[in-house]
Order: sequence, then structure tokens, then C-alpha cells
Amino acid sequence: MTIQTTSANFRRAIALASKVIERRNTHPILETVRVHANGRFEVTGTDLDLSVTASVEREAGPAADFALMAPKAIVSAVSAAGDKEVRLAPTAECGKVSIASGALAMTVATLPADDFPLDAVRELHPEFTATLSREHIAALARVADAISTEETRYYLNGVHMSAIAGAIRFDATNGHILYRVDVPTPDAAGTLESAIIPRKAVRLLLDLAKSADGGISIVLGRIAPPNEVGSTAPDRKNLLRFSASYEERAASVQISGKTIDGMFPDVERIIPAKRDRQCVISPAALRRAVAAVSGHERGWRAVKLAFAGSDQLTVSAAYVGLGLTAAVTVPCQHTCAGFEIGFNGGYLTSILTAAGGDEVVLDFGDAAAPMLVRNTADTAWLGVMMPMRFD
Repeated sequence: MTIQTTSANFRRAIALASKVIERRNTHPILETVRVHANGRFEVTGTDLDLSVTASVEREAGPAADFALMAPKAIVSAVSAAGDKEVRLAPTAECGKVSIASGALAMTVATLPADDFPLDAVRELHPEFTATLSREHIAALARVADAISTEETRYYLNGVHMSAIAGAIRFDATNGHILYRVDVPTPDAAGTLESAIIPRKAVRLLLDLAKSADGGISIVLGRIAPPNEVGSTAPDRKNLLRFSASYEERAASVQISGKTIDGMFPDVERIIPAKRDRQCVISPAALRRAVAAVSGHERGWRAVKLAFAGSDQLTVSAAYVGLGLTAAVTVPCQHTCAGFEIGFNGGYLTSILTAAGGDEVVLDFGDAAAPMLVRNTADTAWLGVMMPMRFD
């Protein structure tokens, strides 16, 4: 058995599959990548919940299947060798392969391919399919910053997907801010009621999609169809799973994994219905004001927004322990004269960045109600932010 491929293809396939591997693992097999050579050179990495498979071209040769240890170190060594070809071959010592590239000669330990967990990459029975473009992925990135990192409310640790007329709706919230974006998907097929894509999968998809040549195919489904009516087989929980695949210059890539088994909150109840105060302002100008008064070395502070007249907003913050107060006046157009409300400076900066554009609309109810943020040039996105006490 000798596997031969180009150095670029070899490094790219292993580097892609290695992205899912955690730095620390309790089981040695999770530190490996599975190499499957049969017509193409296919490499898979997994953390049990999520997997990445990359397939590249190889020279014609016999089939091979094994789990390769130390994949990231191998990529570094082959890259430093600088040769155009890589060859893998078994050694006389059982459980090891030799890797040669130019003057480089390595011997690397392997584990049996049968020990490698492939549950995350099993074929799905599709329930919903759609294609996301680069623009759609960029829209997904605009909600990703609102994903919670609090493990106790695990159902917030991802992006919620739901289907609306002709589009996919992405929602993310950490309990303090909510981001939503609607992405048109004219080629969508099937039924999508609700799915929560985990935070790690979203981050990985956003990272890998940068190199995609075209659209990214999304599939949601289950490993096996539900039991037939009248079946005596025991019912078992068959969780919804997802798969995202795309082509890049040198590789075919597939990301597969489990969705979060939980109930995402009804965010429609969070979006304020009563909004009788409105402010139109430059998000960049407001971000600069917040940074000036709240971006202290000890962390973001509560900021107070105080409106006066019809075109003036004062952003202020106080550092009681330091005897420091700061205020910045920002021009705007509003119907909030005499109104004051407080927000966390960090979250306010985040929501203004996510909104983007040259002009945003801030809608308020009262000082205890959430604020609605909209981009005047982009009706597909909206943000909601909870207020906080500033006194």
C-alpha cells in the first residue's frame, strides 16, 4: 500500500479535517484523523458531535484505511519540507506508516480505522435542503456574536434556524441581546420547523466558507427514518442532524454534526411591540461615543443615553470608585425628548457593529423595555437589546 498525492492536497485535506479536533481529549482516537484512500484521498476529523471530511485527488493506487496520529504536526513538517509530492506507506512495524516528502522521512503511529467514530458523518435522510451563497453566510455571521456561551442554558449555545416564506430565519440570543436575519432561499425544499446549530459548528462553517468556490449545500435530516406504523421496534430518540458541503479549489468539504436537543425560546415575545420613541443615528458615531465613556480598562460599564431637544443625544458613564464621569454628545434625529435609558456598553457596541450601515433606527418603549435596532438600508436584519440600570 502506497498513497501518493501532491503536498498541497495532502496538507489541505489534513488541515481542514484537523480544525474540529479539540486541544485536549480524553480518548486517543479523538486526536487522530481517519485517512480513507480509495480513488481519492479522504480525511475525516471529529469531536463526536461534529466532524469535517475533506476529499482531494490522489495518484492511482491501492485502497487504505487507518487513523493517523499527530495530524497537525505532520502538516507542519510536510509544509517545511517544501516538496511537491507526499507518499505514505506501511512500515515493517505494525501500527505505523512512513511519510516521505522530498528529503523528509517520518514514521507516524496509526490506530485501526474501525476504532474511529463515524456516527457524525453517517448519511442523512433529508428533511430540508437549501443552498447558501457567500452573501447568506455573511448574513449568518451577523447573528453569530449573539450566541450564548453560558452552558446552563445550553439551548442558547447556537443559532436557531426556522423557515418562513421563501427564506431561512436565523436567530441568536444570549439573554441580553437578540440578533435576527432572514436569508432568501428560493431553492429550499422540504420542511424545516426548528433546528439549533451549535456554536462550534457555526464558527467552523463561517471559517471554512471563506474558501468556498460557490454555494454551500445545507441538509437537515435524521440518520434513519422513523419506525413504521405498527412496528414493534422500540422507539428511540432520533435527533435532527445537519450537513453542510461545498467545493473549493483543491478539495470537496463536508461538515456534519448534531443539532442541539432543546427548545429555543419564543423570541417573538422579546421583540417590543410598543415603540413610541425613535432615534435615527450613525452607528459609527454612537460606537465612538460609547467607547469614549465606557471602554475602560476594567471592562465595559453601563452607559446612559439621555435625549434632549429633537437632535441631541448625550452618552455618559460614571466610575464611582475612581471619581470619574464622562459624557459625549452625538447628533441625531429623535422623538425622545426628556427620555433616559441605560445599556451595557459592550453589548451596545456589539449590536451597533452587527447592524452595520451608515444609519440605524433605535426604537424605544419605556426605560424598562427592550430597544429595537434596525438598519435603514437592510430590512432583513434586526437586533433587540435589554436595558440595564445606570444609577
